[in-house]
Formats: sequence, structure tokens, C-alpha cells
Amino acid sequence: MRAKTQQLTFSILILTAGMVMAQSGSAPGPVGDGPQGDELHDRDQIQASAPVLEQDRTRLRETLPDEVQQAVNEMAMTREQYQEQVQEQQRDAADTTDAEREQLREQLREQLQEQARDREQIRERLQELRETLPSHQQMMEQAREQVRDSRRGE
Repeated sequence: MRAKTQQLTFSILILTAGMVMAQSGSAPGPVGDGPQGDELHDRDQIQASAPVLEQDRTRLRETLPDEVQQAVNEMAMTREQYQEQVQEQQRDAADTTDAEREQLREQLREQLQEQARDREQIRERLQELRETLPSHQQMMEQAREQVRDSRRGE
């Protein structure tokens, strides 16, 4: 019964999402590419940030404690910085030549090989340590002998 309810709920959510996307005209696909897609994106952004919504958000933010407002501002600044970094990386990636990409791939391959060698060395060193260090049972036996010797000495 519960599985059927979840399945029905999931189906309703999918249908609702499809209808919303169809009504808003922001469905993914070839329409979202090129200048027309950019215009649609801009239109959607304008609709999403209506003045009434901004006023409501401003009123809500004014009622928040100073610490929360400061945290919200810091998060917004961090988000902006992150988005700028992503855009810069996308521009850099678009500007790279095939030769530069191949060079980066080769560097990554070398780094992966180095990491594999390092892991192998660590495994070998760990095995050496395991062989040289006494086992738990040996340590316990030594401790018992020390206790016996100290009792005999008393």
C-alpha cells in the first residue's frame, strides 16, 4: 500500500513538473541554445525576480537578527565569487587549444602514475612495519612476563 502511494506521489510530481516546464517555456532542449535561449533565460530571470518578491524578501531580511543578516550577506558574496570562478574556468576551458588540452591530460596521467607509485610504497612500508612490530598477542605475553618478574622480585 505504501509503495503504491509513493509511486502515485512520484507520478504526480513528474506530471506537475512537466506541466510547469511546458507552461513556462523553459523546457530543456534545442530552444535553450543560442540567442533565443538566452532571451528566454533572461525573461525567466526577470519573471523570477518580480519587484513584489524583492520587497517581501527585503522586509523579511529586515526582521532577521544582525548575525543572520551578516551570514546571509557572506553567503551571497561567497556565491557570487564561486559563480565568477566557474565562469572564468568556463572561459578558460573554451579558450584552450587541443595541444593545451593534450598537455593537461598528459600531466594528469603522470600525476595518477605518481599517486599509484606512492600508494604502492605506502603498502610496502606498512607491510614492513607490520612484520617488525610485535603482534597484540606478543605484547600481552611480554606484559604478563613483566608482571610475573616484578612479583618475583618483591
